[in-house]
Amino acid sequence: MDTFKTPRPQESLATYVSRIRKALNLTQLELADAAGIHSRSVGKIERGLTVKINRKTLHGLAIALGIPQEYLSAVNKGEEVKQVDRVKFCPQCWTPGQAADPMWGNVRAKFCYLCGAQLRTSCANCGELVVSLKYKFCPMCGKPYKPDS
Repeated sequence: MDTFKTPRPQESLATYVSRIRKALNLTQLELADAAGIHSRSVGKIERGLTVKINRKTLHGLAIALGIPQEYLSAVNKGEEVKQVDRVKFCPQCWTPGQAADPMWGNVRAKFCYLCGAQLRTSCANCGELVVSLKYKFCPMCGKPYKPDS
């Protein structure tokens, strides 16, 4: 994950979205299109006129900016952001939509202790790091994290 995308301490949602958008060389219209939201919404967010963001907008902005949704949620609530690290999971044993087994998160773990399969930290299709197993599909390419059995 790019460190420039990590929110800075006490950074407002307006400043954060604007900073990341500009770093990615996107216009407000391009960001709105990529996020699937109205172009005026991006302008209102960046001017600090939007106090509360709904889940659909949060999700769309996270994908369009290439950041974890947890970053936007924390900044929106004024909370400090913890660095989101990649998630390790077993492509055989993991149940989509469920949390990863804590044993897979061991720093030295490379293989599943249940079935012996190699643990994954990225999407098998596009290689994007998995930062949350809250969803079943990769937000970058749309392919499922767990292959069909």
